[in-house]
Amino acid sequence: MIKTKQLLLIFIPAILLVMLVFFVRIIQYNPLNPSAAEYEKIKPTSFNIPLNLEDPIIGNKNTGTTLVVFGDFGCPTCQAQHELLKELITKYPTKVKVIWKGLSRTVYPASTELAHNYAYCANKQKKFNEFAETAFVNGDNLNKEVLDLIAVNINLDSKKLTDCLASAEPKNYLQKNEQLAMLLNIQALPTIFFNNKQIQAPQLLEGWETLLKL
Repeated sequence: MIKTKQLLLIFIPAILLVMLVFFVRIIQYNPLNPSAAEYEKIKPTSFNIPLNLEDPIIGNKNTGTTLVVFGDFGCPTCQAQHELLKELITKYPTKVKVIWKGLSRTVYPASTELAHNYAYCANKQKKFNEFAETAFVNGDNLNKEVLDLIAVNINLDSKKLTDCLASAEPKNYLQKNEQLAMLLNIQALPTIFFNNKQIQAPQLLEGWETLLKL
């Protein structure tokens, strides 16, 4: 009995001490994800944008100036910027290219997720540009019937398209883009990066020429 009391006298203070230390650590704990205010203070001004072999390239892939564009086919401002960048690339074919990273943000009247799957498969057949042109024009209603019609009009191989859409590749690719967008804290589309820095996209051709020093 005496030994039991002695053990209690030893262990109870030890347990209380451990609990006290644990409580102090909880109070001092800094969360992994900072608050919005803290994030504004510590957020980096540039990012190393990872590029994938599956990323569609608009323009000459060997040109030096690269713009990384996150966009959606159902986004009118994305369409306007796409047209502007196409004009820029036409004027400076040896100087500028665009890396496209699609994000599905439109949900009404039809989700654009399937359109991005078709875009991935069109790119595998080296016809992303043709697909994107028509998809943007029909951005307000990119249902399966419209997408199938686009595929026919741009002469996609139907067997290759069917096999591609049935595979996990398009969904996996789109998921990688979504994860990257979350990492970069992308809030609106289009979002454009130049030299790994997010930029305010010019609304005129002259603005792009000035920004890129063309």
